[in-house]
Amino acid sequence: MKIGRQPRRDSGDAESQPLPLSPGAVTFAAAALTLTAPAMPDHATTLRAYRRAASGTAELAGSSPTTTVSVIELGPLTSGVTYEFWPVGRNSQGEGPQSNHVTHVAT
Repeated sequence: MKIGRQPRRDSGDAESQPLPLSPGAVTFAAAALTLTAPAMPDHATTLRAYRRAASGTAELAGSSPTTTVSVIELGPLTSGVTYEFWPVGRNSQGEGPQSNHVTHVAT
């Protein structure tokens, strides 16, 4: 049976959304403490920023539905500490690959 011009699918037969692609080469704005991707990654609904202090563990720093995401949205940086930042695209299926990583010494 067809609905309009599309074949009818049984429940659960729809293809799942693929994971997002990489955000590409991102830039870091030290004054605003934001990462900016050239475009939203294919299949992504949000951009998530992660950060890691030198010899620390990675933590979620912020999330945005746009191509710019804050690295201090979920908490401030510690002055004098060197951080590594990177974004990933995210959708309902999970996170895609990381982009390039950038480093910054918090002031």
